[in-house]
Amino acid sequence: MEKRPQRTPARTLSCGAQCVKLVLVAVLFAPALLASKQFAEKTPAATSKVKSVEVSEKQWAKEFVKIYSIVKSHRPDITDGEIWRVSEVIFEESSKRKLDPLLVLAVIQIESGFQYTAVSSNRARGIMQIMPDTGKSLAKLLGKEHGLRPVTFTPDSLDDPLFNIRLGIYYLHNLKKQFRDLSLTLSAYNVGPAEVQSRLASRLELTDEFVALVLDAYQRHKNATQPHF
Repeated sequence: MEKRPQRTPARTLSCGAQCVKLVLVAVLFAPALLASKQFAEKTPAATSKVKSVEVSEKQWAKEFVKIYSIVKSHRPDITDGEIWRVSEVIFEESSKRKLDPLLVLAVIQIESGFQYTAVSSNRARGIMQIMPDTGKSLAKLLGKEHGLRPVTFTPDSLDDPLFNIRLGIYYLHNLKKQFRDLSLTLSAYNVGPAEVQSRLASRLELTDEFVALVLDAYQRHKNATQPHF
């Protein structure tokens, strides 16, 4: 991507409170909960393992609720359905690529403020601000990975937030494998991997306001109080 302008532990809940919380989570996240239940039904499991499965599902729900609440706080103008879809893709793609979804949320916040059709002066587009040429290359690589036939790519394709997020997370994943350092990964996302490699080879200082802003947002997301329903 080419360089562009910066822009307390608690005791067990009462039965009543627990039920209310479960109902609200189910209403908000019914599709994912249903999918999880269907998967569990298809997978044989010993009775002794039920407790560990429940803990895992609770941790999953807690993380997803946090993603949902962050997206909603930045885009109160869109429907719950849209927030659900965006949160789901961020959660699933981050898990697939072994990235912290809170880091992805921080990148999105600094890059576009969660605006789907944001366009920079250098033509970077969409919710994760991807350059058209980079997006086209990433789309081809993702297609090959999934064994899909190439699809027609246009810059307007990057205005689809779900498609843009998939490309952006895939790009972050590849950069992380290449540079093996979070700050370098973020810098490469901002100014491009070739530019970072050039600066490293020339022993030039890698000061980057974008990296500082993303890391600050990332820390704030991690420290944020877990929402309650």
